[in-house]
Amino acid sequence: MRNRLNYEVVIIGGGPSGLSAAIKLAERGVKTLVIERGRFCGSKNVFGGVIYTSSIKNLVSDFPQVEPFPCERPITEEGFFLISEKGLSKITFLKKEDTPQSFSALRAKFDSWLSRVALEKGVDFALKTKVIDLIKNFRGEIKGVVVERPESWESSNPAQISAKLVIIAEGVNRVLTQKAGLLKRDWSSEEVVLSVKEVIQIPKNKLEARLGIGESEGLAVELVGDITLGLPGTGFLYTNQSSLSFGIGVFLKSLVENKIKPYELLEKAKAHPYFRELFQEGEILEYSAHLIPEWGLEGFPNLYGKGVLAVGDAVGLVNPIFREGANLAIYSGIYAAETAYEALKRDDFSEKTLSMYEEKIKSSYFYKDFLLLKDLKKTLFTSNQWFNFYPQFFNFLLESYVSSRGREKREVLREILQELKRKRGKLGILRDIIKILKLFW
Repeated sequence: MRNRLNYEVVIIGGGPSGLSAAIKLAERGVKTLVIERGRFCGSKNVFGGVIYTSSIKNLVSDFPQVEPFPCERPITEEGFFLISEKGLSKITFLKKEDTPQSFSALRAKFDSWLSRVALEKGVDFALKTKVIDLIKNFRGEIKGVVVERPESWESSNPAQISAKLVIIAEGVNRVLTQKAGLLKRDWSSEEVVLSVKEVIQIPKNKLEARLGIGESEGLAVELVGDITLGLPGTGFLYTNQSSLSFGIGVFLKSLVENKIKPYELLEKAKAHPYFRELFQEGEILEYSAHLIPEWGLEGFPNLYGKGVLAVGDAVGLVNPIFREGANLAIYSGIYAAETAYEALKRDDFSEKTLSMYEEKIKSSYFYKDFLLLKDLKKTLFTSNQWFNFYPQFFNFLLESYVSSRGREKREVLREILQELKRKRGKLGILRDIIKILKLFW
């Protein structure tokens, strides 16, 4: 038993970031253990969204020509729905590709498949196992983990698993990340989005007919406007094989301040005329809620410490504007594995050696995106007009444009401009343009 509880690398968490690190380490012959508290990898994940071919091919080069196929549908149409109280405007584009660049996925299925890839590479797994503490030596170096399982049949003491390096892929709650000394505080309510989601089964053939897609086509759209009652956040709609993933994400701070329960938002959204018809005869297969890290660069923990690295949601690698999360988790896991392998070769797990991981992250395209969007959160909390006025105005504009109503068009255009000036004013419109330019420049 003592021999089995010694590993070169222990990974805490069996999500995309942890599994990506495990796969890359196992490919290089590193003795690796993944500890996952769920019954299987993905059992505690409620993600229902989009994953990208480019990131997965770094782990499985044959993807998407793999069996069993771990995703739902290739995304052939994506964009935005701008929602007013009773109207809905669609801004989407169609794409026809020989090799789809993205797929809808359910994490329970996708993570389970990725764990089987890791298992075939030689990774060990400890499922239904919770890490409760980290092992540190007298110099403060992390040398393993303590798990919520007895060390033997005869003893109730928690088992200890030694490791030369620990990779923390625990997700948004960051309990162990704090214990590792990588950050000094928990997240605040303005740094996380609370997302509520339903998976709704639609009768056979009606899903495609209602959305205007083929059996081998998929839709992925962000929902902006009245769906969040004008609060900073968005909704989402993704097509699965025979169901829809539908949900809303709003900053926890906004929900608390406005005393709004997240399920109330979801129910109100489903009552919108468009969604009421879309979900007709639908059966709710799953309801879930999940926190999403959106603290930006200022909320990043230290990425490395003495004998430890942090990856994925534990770091906060989510880009909400460009709908990136799972792919960034995968890249961070790959970078962590590359750093861990170099540290093992040198037999040096000091902060100096492990700083290579931060260098890799900071050289990535997505870190540059985080720098670009450094003021995003501030802009969202001070610019509610993007979530209430502009989606409603866009619907009003289109409705006025396409409805003749026996009126002179000059009069209709004048009414549109008057509505814009009345609600935002010339200075307001100018400030909005400047805010957008500052955010992306």
